[in-house]
Amino acid sequence: MIGLEKLEGFTLFLFLHMGRVDGSLHPNERDTIIEKMNELFPSHPLEDADLLDMEQQYTKLKYGVAESLLKEGLSRFSGEDAIKRKEIYTALFDIINANGRVNEEEKQTLQIFKPWFAG
Repeated sequence: MIGLEKLEGFTLFLFLHMGRVDGSLHPNERDTIIEKMNELFPSHPLEDADLLDMEQQYTKLKYGVAESLLKEGLSRFSGEDAIKRKEIYTALFDIINANGRVNEEEKQTLQIFKPWFAG
């Protein structure tokens, strides 16, 4: 996928995946993704069009491909600063809580990626 070679693109993909893992992206989750991306990467502000582009690419993926891409990215970015990884992990909680509920798929997905964020 285009954009996953940089931490910003990988993080956007991760956020989008977490927002959609329950089957849909709630408008509050979308807003939280944009907010958190702009907080984490202020020198690369996220435009709504960038999120839409990533979402279109995401929806074209076959089952299981998103998880594979995320695991590859976790490996690629394992040398990132531990503080930045922790900030990304913390933002995931805000995203999955943005629609007012956290379901089992979101909890399970979060646990899969937790070791990378714990550093």
